[in-house]
Amino acid sequence: MSYYRISLGVLFTCLSLLTNVAFAGPAEVAELAEIEKSQSNLNLQKDWAKYRLEKKQHECYDKFFTTRCLEKARLEHRQEIKEIRAQEIPMRERERVLKAIIKDEQDEQRIKDRNDPAKAKQRADNVKDYEQKQLDQIKREEDLVKKRADSEKRAQENKKANPL
Repeated sequence: MSYYRISLGVLFTCLSLLTNVAFAGPAEVAELAEIEKSQSNLNLQKDWAKYRLEKKQHECYDKFFTTRCLEKARLEHRQEIKEIRAQEIPMRERERVLKAIIKDEQDEQRIKDRNDPAKAKQRADNVKDYEQKQLDQIKREEDLVKKRADSEKRAQENKKANPL
């Protein structure tokens, strides 16, 4: 079992060294999903190691040499966690590389979209429409203020008018 864990760590290290500069594609996304799956498996292993530690600690309190038993349990737990971390480190490095590749690819795509003439024209039209709407809103507000002033003036004139 330990050999499998070490070989898995070596595999991730080799993969991270092989693809430092690449383009994001379905393979990278699939590999990222595989890494997430492996990470959940490692988290499960950590949880089981913690469970075994707590169980051993609980059993240690029934023994005469409690301190020695607790130290032994902690030592075994640290060894298990050390093996798990040895797998996590190269896997996390590869995950960072893949996320950087995907992010760079998305940034390049955004730059291409930003520099696309058709989309630039669309953005310019959107800006024009927005500015026109702002001008229309200002005009409506001015008209509303003018109508309110006129309505006050008309109300005053109506008060001055003689009833029939």
